[in-house]
Amino acid sequence: MILNSFKKQIPNLLTLANLSCGVLSIVSVLDDNPHQAAFFIFLAVLFDFFDGFIARLLKVSGELGKQLDSLADCVTFGVAPGFILYHINFDYILFDFSFTKYAFLLIPIFSAYRLAKFNIDTRQSESFIGVPTPITGVMIASWVFIEDTFENLHELIFFNDWFYLLFCILVSFLLISELPLVSLKFKKGKKMKDYTVQIVIAVIGLLSILLFQWLAIPIIYLVYVLSSVFINFAKK
Repeated sequence: MILNSFKKQIPNLLTLANLSCGVLSIVSVLDDNPHQAAFFIFLAVLFDFFDGFIARLLKVSGELGKQLDSLADCVTFGVAPGFILYHINFDYILFDFSFTKYAFLLIPIFSAYRLAKFNIDTRQSESFIGVPTPITGVMIASWVFIEDTFENLHELIFFNDWFYLLFCILVSFLLISELPLVSLKFKKGKKMKDYTVQIVIAVIGLLSILLFQWLAIPIIYLVYVLSSVFINFAKK
């Protein structure tokens, strides 16, 4: 009985590890260590993946785990990336009264809305509608490292108030958009030609990693979204 109860808590412990990474990411930003903050978000992705994987493996999935996962994701992939964006842009705000310095708030706000919406949406069992918060959080965190090798691109987006505002608005909109994304799951019975888009995304992703290092993450994010837009447009 005790062993069975402990087994049910294993996925929840991984979810709480995800949450802990989110909190540590925020603390790292406050300590003026954005690289460490980004690292904790990347680490949290592993916990976020394995909590669901272990829950299905042990057959202990439940409503508590679902709600706890959303709360953890809101902190780790919503609030923490928002702190990172604020840190990135803080030293480059032109005017203290500029409302654009609060654009980072859009990320945690729309992440929370998306996660609440996801919990009651029965259409997202096989694929996502709107960009998931973990993907968004990782994409934002990657810019901390991109600055080291693509400084000009980094400055173009984050050192200009209006480009920074546009970035936050677009990313937030994609979180709650009604855009059905290409499913990355492979199902039995389907032929390889049915996964042409997924294979193209994977190849572009691999080449991007080899050529552009950390910039590959925003590139994969963009390709994933644009390919989904194209597929949905082609179906109409």
